[in-house]
Amino acid sequence: MYIEIDDLIGNAFIPYLEKTGKRTLPLSKINEFGSKIVNYLNKNGENACLRLSRDITNIFFYEYSDLFKLVENGKEDVVVLVDNNITPNDLIHKFSGYLSLSVLLAFRNSENTKILFEE
Repeated sequence: MYIEIDDLIGNAFIPYLEKTGKRTLPLSKINEFGSKIVNYLNKNGENACLRLSRDITNIFFYEYSDLFKLVENGKEDVVVLVDNNITPNDLIHKFSGYLSLSVLLAFRNSENTKILFEE
C-alpha cells in the first residue's frame, strides 16, 4: 500500500492541532512521521511505502491550497501551514474517512505521533 502525501500531511496535523493548537509544522517532521508510519505498518504485516516526490508535493499544495500552504522562511526548515479556519474535525472528515483501519491506527498511534511534538 502507498501512503500518499495528502494522507500524511492531513493526518499529521490532526493530533498536532488537537494537542498544541499550532498551525505550522516543519516538513521534515512530517517526513519523519511518514517514516514512522511505514515502519509501524511493515512491522505489523502490511507492505507499505511513502509515495512522495517534488512533483507530487507541488500538486498537493496546488490542489489543497485552501487548506495548506508551504512556507519557506530563511531561519528554519520549510514549514506547512494549515489555514486558520480548519479544525481537527475538518481534517478527520477530509483525510481519514477512507483509510483502512490498519493505516488509521498507525496514524493515531501515540508512539508514532510523538515525533511531531519533539523539539
